[in-house]
Amino acid sequence: MHSVNYSTEEMKPLKIKVAAIVVVLSLCYACVIAEQAKRTYIVHMDKSNMPERFTHHSLWYDSSLKSVSKSASMLYRYENVIHGYSARLTTEEAESLGKQSGVLSVLPDVRYELHTTRTPEFLGLGNNSTLIPTTASTSEVIVGILDTGVWPELKSFDDSELGPVPSGWKGKCEVGKNFSSSSCNKKLIGARYYLQGYGAALGPIDETMESKSPRDDDGHGTHTAATAAGSVVPNANLLGYASGTARGMASHA
Repeated sequence: MHSVNYSTEEMKPLKIKVAAIVVVLSLCYACVIAEQAKRTYIVHMDKSNMPERFTHHSLWYDSSLKSVSKSASMLYRYENVIHGYSARLTTEEAESLGKQSGVLSVLPDVRYELHTTRTPEFLGLGNNSTLIPTTASTSEVIVGILDTGVWPELKSFDDSELGPVPSGWKGKCEVGKNFSSSSCNKKLIGARYYLQGYGAALGPIDETMESKSPRDDDGHGTHTAATAAGSVVPNANLLGYASGTARGMASHA
């Protein structure tokens, strides 16, 4: 057996390489730990309180975010129901952001468990209720559902009894896997899907199990949408049992 002896000078490059690898691994581990310490926050801004030095509220939002985190980027910007944005932040960054002028609230994104609803009759909203008009005039009502998606082929989304799409509608029918533009009609006038917040918190979706589109692969969103505004479906039943008429609480919406 022969032994090989290396001089100190010959060992130096190897030591440097090992040290470099250790440093890189340490930095990568630190980055992973730092990212795991972050969570998604929804930042509600007072748009009317925008400082005069900004020419557009989006510039203000970006400046407020960068003031607490140089590495953070916006997941979404909100401009309709509320004004603001969402981003991945640490607890300290979120607290610092919440102290800024013009920031109404900084709330952590919450993951909710799915729940179902009861029938219109349980709420006292039967066919004779004046709260649910049955004339075609209610087709001007638009109901929005935030849930797991929708199964557009269901009879509850038949549009044969409805008039034209409301003139005030500004949304869109977003296409994707198993969901084409023809999936929308005068009942299901629009559908969209949002994955960035989910992906940031839990990683990319498993496309073998879920569709990257408004398609409902769970069933809950379809159920709640039909409960809220499903069309009238006579002779509905479950495997031949409980026959009756299925309808949403605002069937002409």
